[in-house]
Amino acid sequence: MSYADENLMNGEAIVYQAKLHWAVFTGAITLGVLGLLLMVAGAGTAGFLFLILSGVVGLFAYIAASNSEFAVTNKRVLIKVGWLSRRSVEVLLTKVEGIGVEQDLSGKLFGYGTIVISGTGGTHERFKGIEAPFEFRKQVQEQVALVQDAPRIAESVSRPPPSGREERECPYCAETILAKARVCKHCGKEVQPLTA
Repeated sequence: MSYADENLMNGEAIVYQAKLHWAVFTGAITLGVLGLLLMVAGAGTAGFLFLILSGVVGLFAYIAASNSEFAVTNKRVLIKVGWLSRRSVEVLLTKVEGIGVEQDLSGKLFGYGTIVISGTGGTHERFKGIEAPFEFRKQVQEQVALVQDAPRIAESVSRPPPSGREERECPYCAETILAKARVCKHCGKEVQPLTA
């Protein structure tokens, strides 16, 4: 079971999950290719050392990738990175002030980047190497908008429609005025009231 699944609150559901991009393995791949080239060129010992180093770097990259979680729920943003030393950030959607994306040229070409979550109180949390960072930001923004709109929607549903407030357009300025109005509140011209 994932960290996000284990830490869900009552009524909370995961909407979107992201992971680290495969670019975290580029160091290991580069060292491995260099080791193979050295072995082919006749420097077997140096090539073998580079292959061992490639395996160690690849193992650390795998541990980092498999122990990183980035989730957006209908209530929070949940992020956990690390294995032996764990770092977790959980920000309520109502406390998210902004979410930024930073991408260099390789990130733009291969679809990864750094997200920066800004919360109330001036906190800025940076997480590097996330796959599809713009989609992650979009999902956070959509959930924030839903949380912010929920009280307004609930109020409009629970409030009864205004009674006796028939409206019409002003014949001079086309703004909406009451049907019984004698003077347009927008343009100030006298209008003929509509009688039932």
